[in-house]
Amino acid sequence: MNIPTKSKNVRIDQLHPKMLSRLDHFFRDSRIKDKVTISSGCRSYAAQMAFYQKYLAGKGNLAANPDRRFGPKGFDGQGIWRGSWHMEQFDGYCHAVDLHVIKGISKSDVNDIATSYGIVPTIKAKEWWHHQWRSASAEEFPAPALDGSESEKTKVAPIDWAGIAAAVEMQRQTVRITPLRMKSTNKKAVKALQMRLGAIGFDAGKPDGLFGRKTFTAVRRYQKAAKVHPVDGIVGIKTWDAMWQPDGDISDLYS
Repeated sequence: MNIPTKSKNVRIDQLHPKMLSRLDHFFRDSRIKDKVTISSGCRSYAAQMAFYQKYLAGKGNLAANPDRRFGPKGFDGQGIWRGSWHMEQFDGYCHAVDLHVIKGISKSDVNDIATSYGIVPTIKAKEWWHHQWRSASAEEFPAPALDGSESEKTKVAPIDWAGIAAAVEMQRQTVRITPLRMKSTNKKAVKALQMRLGAIGFDAGKPDGLFGRKTFTAVRRYQKAAKVHPVDGIVGIKTWDAMWQPDGDISDLYS
């Protein structure tokens, strides 16, 4: 894939594979090639918070509060999506990019062409540059320019929220009996732990199910911020339950 970015600091490594595929086709289009680039891709919690603070201070563009929850409700009664589409979501991916015109094409033409590839400007009235491949209800936007292409034959499976809730509860019961710690062999629970830590702003590294030094450090940082004692890097039922509370109950994590 040859997807241009405005600078080396623009991250697209965690974009959903479907988004990457659509962007690849979009940037190969002769009407777009060498005229448009990506100015912003995936963002950390801290990066999104910086954008949000600038927006509140009247010094930046519209930016979402990284602590908000939106979309369909998940097992905890909160919206399943977090902060901004630019942030890593529960599925381990981010789902949005900002486009930038270099030369030789109007913004409206960029949006029309992007939409044909299923990369839609969802807040066009305020931010023409912000594009996503799916809606807040997790439905894929149509990509008429790609109809019949190999990359569009596989549709993203619907999200099984009941199954996710059951899986989290099952892992909770295993943690109650055997807490998670360095070199734990319960890969399913460790992977859920790593994904949850990342979702609430504590980087545990790639969610691979391996409880190593980076996961240990992220757990300790979380325990310290959430005032869960002891701060020992071990995930027992007390730490596990605190982590899976709705965001409103752990808002002091980011103060």
